Amino acid sequence: MARDLDSVQQQQHFHVLAVDDSLIDRKLLERLLRVSSYQVTCVDSGDKALQYLGLVDVEENGDCSTISESVQVSEINLIITDYSMPGISGYDLLKRIKGSSWKHIPVVVMSSENEPSRVNMCLEGGAEEFLVKPVKLSDLRKLHSQLESSIKDNNNKYDSSQQRAMGTKRKLVSGSSSSDDVSGIRKSQRTIFDST
Repeated sequence: MARDLDSVQQQQHFHVLAVDDSLIDRKLLERLLRVSSYQVTCVDSGDKALQYLGLVDVEENGDCSTISESVQVSEINLIITDYSMPGISGYDLLKRIKGSSWKHIPVVVMSSENEPSRVNMCLEGGAEEFLVKPVKLSDLRKLHSQLESSIKDNNNKYDSSQQRAMGTKRKLVSGSSSSDDVSGIRKSQRTIFDST
C-alpha cells in the first residue's frame, strides 16, 4: 500500500507535454494522463510545442525574443506527439527536439496509421516509442517505466556534471592556495620591502 502511494506521488511530479491537432485525441490523451496522476500541458500544434519549449522565435511588440525568455517553462519529463499534423509534423518535431537542449527528454510519437516505415523512421530518429491511436491506459502504463528510467538517467547526468564541476573547483582552489605559492609570495614581498 505504501509503495503504491509512493508511486502515485512520484507520478504527480512527472510533467508531460501532449501535442495533437485533433481536439478529441488531445482531450482523450489529457484525460488518460491525468487519471494516471501526471501533470499535463496540451498544445494543438508542433509550432506551439516548439514555442512552449523555447525552440523558436516569437514576435512580441516588434521585438524578436525566444519564448523561454518571456515564459518560464517547467521541467518536462515526456513529450507525446501526434505524427500527422498540419505545419510541423510529429516527426519534424521529434527531429527538432533531438537536435536541441531538450534532446534528453523522451519523445513518444503516436499515429492512427500503423505503417512500418513510419514506425521505423520515428524510432530511428530518436523516439522512445511509437503508439497506435487511440491511446489506451495500458499504453501509458508501459511508458511509465521508461519515464522513471529517463528521469533517473537525467538525475545521474546532472549529479555527475555537478561532481565534475566541484572537482574542477577543488583543483583550482587547492592549486592556488598551496603553501609553496603563499611562501613564495611572502618571500618576494620581503625582497621588495628589504630593497627599499
